[in-house]
Amino acid sequence: MRIKIYTLSLIMLAMLEVGFAKDDNKPKYNEKSDIPFFYYEAITYPMISRDSIRLEVITKVPFDAIQFIKKDRKFTGRYEISILLLSEDDAKVASRIWRQELNTESYNETNSRELFDVNKVEFKVLPDKFLLTIGVLDLDTKKSSFRKKKIDVSHFYEKAITLSNINIIEQKIKNKAGETEDITSVEGTITDRKPEFTVSFDVLSEGGLGSIKYSIFDMDKKELLSATKEDTFVNGISKKQLEINKSKLGFAKYRISITINIGEDQIISERVFQLRWLGMSKLIDNLDDAIEQLKYITNTKVIKDLQKSKPKEKKEKFIKFWKQRDPSPATTENEIMNEYYKRIQYSNEHFSGFMDGWKTDMGMVFILFGPPNDIERHPFEIQSKPYEIWYYYEINRTFVFVDETGFGDYRLLTPYYENIYDRY
Repeated sequence: MRIKIYTLSLIMLAMLEVGFAKDDNKPKYNEKSDIPFFYYEAITYPMISRDSIRLEVITKVPFDAIQFIKKDRKFTGRYEISILLLSEDDAKVASRIWRQELNTESYNETNSRELFDVNKVEFKVLPDKFLLTIGVLDLDTKKSSFRKKKIDVSHFYEKAITLSNINIIEQKIKNKAGETEDITSVEGTITDRKPEFTVSFDVLSEGGLGSIKYSIFDMDKKELLSATKEDTFVNGISKKQLEINKSKLGFAKYRISITINIGEDQIISERVFQLRWLGMSKLIDNLDDAIEQLKYITNTKVIKDLQKSKPKEKKEKFIKFWKQRDPSPATTENEIMNEYYKRIQYSNEHFSGFMDGWKTDMGMVFILFGPPNDIERHPFEIQSKPYEIWYYYEINRTFVFVDETGFGDYRLLTPYYENIYDRY
């Protein structure tokens, strides 16, 4: 059985064997093979009446996710957003559909993962259980992607104190009216632009003296930071913000917990966030894992040197490692790093079994060479074990994987030892 799989239009790591080719004659449009990827945030806020909830849905679509068409000197991308909110019995509670148009004169910006189109809509809903579905449709390629989230606010007001979701503030800007406006980090990421970061939340209560405590845990539930301060709350909705110093936190995922105490009443809310550094791919969740995953493109000496370095030095060496291989250093993004960790993510999602997908033979080949041009799958051959053949026509290579155990653990028939970065 033969299945056609199209090759990614982004950088192939194997191209480094002959050098990264820059094309000064820009194509009419930038081809993108993946479905539109986007981020979103669904935040629930209390209302003074306590009979309904304000649901704020924020979408953040990277320019890289949308197909841009060139006309004259301008590139234009168009996409459609659809939001559907269903009740527990599948009845439509609310919906919204609209179209967005993106314009730029820079070809590099059309491929940017650092530029976004951000949109926000609000719904007023009753306390209940909902299914939120968000879809993004590229109007040029007709490719679409959907994200779903269950929202349970059926007991939103059961306590004397009601606490909204925790908001991670990405930055503060001045709007046209000269007022300070908070920009939400829709991905839940925090950069190293400043030593502190800000969280915001709404508290609905009858007011009075109380306290706010924050705690930050690693993903193994170990508490790393904690602080408590006394505060005063109004009768109604109190809008609160906390500035938290993150100098003791490294590049990783964390969980923040906010505890509000007013009199004898208490409520807790928490969320996960990601700390990342400028120049680091958003596809990297953990620096130590990212260093280990360099095994296919550098030698053991380089990896051990990175692993033994102190946290600050480790970060600087890792960024320098990828900066030296950046095909377009003039831009804010490192395309080769993004592509590498994008392939690792794909491998973990599709080839994981007894081990992480990136560690498997299929994962290794996919990371180094990207999707094959063709795949032959033979899962039910009578006189042989299940096997697959991956064809790469552009580089004249073929890889054969055999499932020796019958449990989907495909191994290369002929081990592959070449390391394309050994010379660097």
